[in-house]
Amino acid sequence: MSKVIAIANQKGGVGKTTVTRELSACCALRGFQTLAIDCDPQGNLTSSWVDPEVYEITLSHVLIEPESPTGVKAEPLPLDDAIVESPVENLDLVPADIRLARFEMQPDYLTHRLNNQIKEHGSSYDLVFLDCPPQLGKLLTAALYSADFVIVPCAADAMGLQGLSDLAFTIGQVKKNVNSGLGMLGAVINLYKPSRNLSAESRQAVEAAVGLVGHVFDMNLHDYSKVAEAPSQKLPAVLYAKSHRAADQWWGFTDEVLEKLRMPKHKIAAVK
Repeated sequence: MSKVIAIANQKGGVGKTTVTRELSACCALRGFQTLAIDCDPQGNLTSSWVDPEVYEITLSHVLIEPESPTGVKAEPLPLDDAIVESPVENLDLVPADIRLARFEMQPDYLTHRLNNQIKEHGSSYDLVFLDCPPQLGKLLTAALYSADFVIVPCAADAMGLQGLSDLAFTIGQVKKNVNSGLGMLGAVINLYKPSRNLSAESRQAVEAAVGLVGHVFDMNLHDYSKVAEAPSQKLPAVLYAKSHRAADQWWGFTDEVLEKLRMPKHKIAAVK
């Protein structure tokens, strides 16, 4: 059965897409069949992997009921129809674009559709990562309904904890009312600059908030330029800059995540 991990924080600019992108790529390169679902209408995860001509169907076609010229709504498309290959072996993508923003105006019952579609069409994957939008709404709710775990990226700045208590409350409500199995896998410090005093202070603040985040990963994700450059090449940092410290940190973080998930660091091929 797939393990579904939402990368979420109600504060923007903390690097959710970068964490989703690099972590999903590292897991795929370790041999795990991995699916990354872009749940953000900005589509930054999508554009970092593929060009628009590669896909026609997006997550909006899966979640939003289409309307015919007569006004009669039809069934959305299955998740399978939206899956495309990424440039990384073992990593597939469900793309998104601005049309996904219309999901916020859809009926409440459709917030369960993503979960149902992942269960029906995502069982062949070992890991499913959900890149969540920064604001609380139906898209984030749908992702949390679908997830087994949440990873919370926190920027290493004075505003790094903004929205964390709101997210913890939202997760608590989802656990209470809909998804009792949802767990907080932990928080990760992103955009870390060791030369700045605020970076160390921000980590200390996140650790002090362990009651909200459950765990703080040891690896600080530094703000290396190689990580920012990689999307322009449609590659993860671990392939774009294999020998750089930027790659080392993502492998280290991946090790921590897989350990928390109680999974091996490398997928062991089945013996035939």
